[in-house]
Amino acid sequence: MAFSGLHVVCAFPGSAAPQIRAASLLGRPIWSETLATAGTTTNASPGVDPTNGLGDTVFHVLAAADAFVAVGPTPNASTGPRVLAPAGEFVTIYVAKDDKLAWIAA
Repeated sequence: MAFSGLHVVCAFPGSAAPQIRAASLLGRPIWSETLATAGTTTNASPGVDPTNGLGDTVFHVLAAADAFVAVGPTPNASTGPRVLAPAGEFVTIYVAKDDKLAWIAA
């Protein structure tokens, strides 16, 4: 089946090594969701990793078609602030504790 909608992975960025925590590498995944239609994730960012003290988490997003995404405790992708997620390209957004992601078609 072809991919449609938007897929988001919540993960810790970089690695556990202090000198490369800010690296743009995708670290340990926490959760993922595929949203077939515009909407908001059911999961939220846990923030700081309690096991190793890593910083804030990231949402790693892939959209099947151009989409606008917004993050926050109650995100609204219609009114923003929002970011364009081009079709087929990964977009990585640093997020804070309890942030969710919402999306709409561009």
